[in-house]
Amino acid sequence: MQAEILIYGAYGYTGRLIAQQAMKQAVNVHLAGRNEESLRQVATETGFTYTVISLEEDKKLENLLSSYKVVIHCAGPFSETALPMVKACISSKTHYIDITGEVSVFENIYSFDSQAKEAKIALIPGAGFDVVPTDCLAAHMKERMSDATHLEMAFVGEKTGMSRGTAITMAKNASQGGYIREKGKLKQVPLAYQIKEVDFPHRKQWCMTIPWGDLMTAYYQTEIPNIKVFSGASKKMLKRIRRFRFLKFLLGIAWIQKSVRKKIENSVTGPSQEHLEKGKTYIIATVKNDKGDTKTSTLITPEAYQLTSLTALKAGLKLITDNSKNIGYLTPAQAFGKDFILEFEKVEREDKA
Repeated sequence: MQAEILIYGAYGYTGRLIAQQAMKQAVNVHLAGRNEESLRQVATETGFTYTVISLEEDKKLENLLSSYKVVIHCAGPFSETALPMVKACISSKTHYIDITGEVSVFENIYSFDSQAKEAKIALIPGAGFDVVPTDCLAAHMKERMSDATHLEMAFVGEKTGMSRGTAITMAKNASQGGYIREKGKLKQVPLAYQIKEVDFPHRKQWCMTIPWGDLMTAYYQTEIPNIKVFSGASKKMLKRIRRFRFLKFLLGIAWIQKSVRKKIENSVTGPSQEHLEKGKTYIIATVKNDKGDTKTSTLITPEAYQLTSLTALKAGLKLITDNSKNIGYLTPAQAFGKDFILEFEKVEREDKA
């Protein structure tokens, strides 16, 4: 069967997981990226065909994309790679999906909404753990409290590692500090701007505010004007981050960025296979209105990277079969509904007062 999905960056940690997931589900995909040796390894593992191509090869990229209905873009940091791929997708009329979590990337892609509508394609950034579960939960909370003015979401995983790409993105963006959304506007704040202890279903955990993609996506789809997203962190990490506030400007220096990136590439490998298969992620969302009423819901999902391989692939398959409304810039919940996350095994959602 002819492949209809292209996975670009298929040899990165998450791209490889998505390719392996496609193999498990007997979904024929085509692999692409700029490193031939790495691509060949994934192709040998999965049996899929591949094309060696760089994002700088504009016309060649457009020609390649024109043979596929959907691209799942996995090559980060997305602040460097997303827009070249988006532009190529608009020219080739190919649906675009990525797995970013960077607020600035969501905003930059949103600026192509009208062009995507003209091309009759969908632009859906954040089709992985960033931000499918939180985006679906935000939509669910808006439905539970239509007059909500404040949304807070916090998540934590069981002990696990991060991928090389995630570590590089975090290091790259650390010099910019953090963000929250306040009165409808993005507000730049220090790293770990707010710290609090959250009572998750499995344990209490200290959490800190992070510049998560929902500061854009949740606001875009719910119009709740005040949004904060928290991530679990150890007390040791919190102390380090607060000390780092005074040195964060150093990571904005090019040669230091290059040095940190090289160190990450040589040392970070990602979660173990056991954690991928057995790990869980816990999310709590709370909404509040101007009267002070609150509602809370919890969501339990598989391990974040494992979930990404499932949600990104399924999003691609849904775009292939959908022939109706899914064009232009969309959040995952807007494209596939607030219950999209419930379509996956080992996902549980519980509402509280």
